[in-house]
Amino acid sequence: MDSLKNQNVIKVRYDRANLLSRIANRIRRSLELPEILSATVAEVQSLLGTDRVKIYKFHSDGSGEVIAESINDNRLPSLLGLHFPADDIPPHARELFAQVQVRSIVDVAGGLLGQSPHLDTVSGELLPDEVRYSPIDPCHAEYLTAMGVKASLVVPIFHGAEFWGLLVSHHSECWSVAEYELQAVQMVADQLGVAIAQSTLLAQARAKAQREAALNRVAAALHSQSAIELQVALTESVAALDAAGGRLCIFDSSKVTKKREGSPWL
Repeated sequence: MDSLKNQNVIKVRYDRANLLSRIANRIRRSLELPEILSATVAEVQSLLGTDRVKIYKFHSDGSGEVIAESINDNRLPSLLGLHFPADDIPPHARELFAQVQVRSIVDVAGGLLGQSPHLDTVSGELLPDEVRYSPIDPCHAEYLTAMGVKASLVVPIFHGAEFWGLLVSHHSECWSVAEYELQAVQMVADQLGVAIAQSTLLAQARAKAQREAALNRVAAALHSQSAIELQVALTESVAALDAAGGRLCIFDSSKVTKKREGSPWL
């Protein structure tokens, strides 16, 4: 019996290590966040064996969107690309996610909500993966039931100190979350934080390169021609600013009245 138990423990550790290794390798190989997220939900769905794993990203107004998803044999409907209002997640739940990085586990059939704080609010230190259960809010249970969900696991995703989104697993049958599964999903969420930071730096570098290229094109239109190409420079400026249009005004300096000292326009 002990031998079998040890074999199971070894297999669990092996599966978890392989999962994290594959996701880490994906992050190293690709700088494209959508590709990383798509591969991640597929890996997590395969590890947990649940019916749907999704990544839910918050927008600046508090609303959210499902930007990646993996579904097991269409056992649950797709939510990919759907937008949800800011009040879809109650303020108290959002606060728990943001402040203590709480992991949420729901057993609809048992009427239980399990919560596992990840951070100590005073020291900021990591806490053990202890799950504390309490009765689930009837509205929450009704919401999940209407979606065909009987069990769920939700882990917050952070980009630095920013509460960026959620990694969510849904199952259409009763499902108990093992401690190693909670640990594995938490590690995946941490890896996603690295990928998001990496993708943000890439986006900033690309934006800078685009601005510099646009400035070079404008400078070329103004200075490298025998005749200054004002229309070309204006067109390039409008494109660089992603504007709807532009107008170039040229003043005759000889007809501009000089400002007097003390003028309110100075």
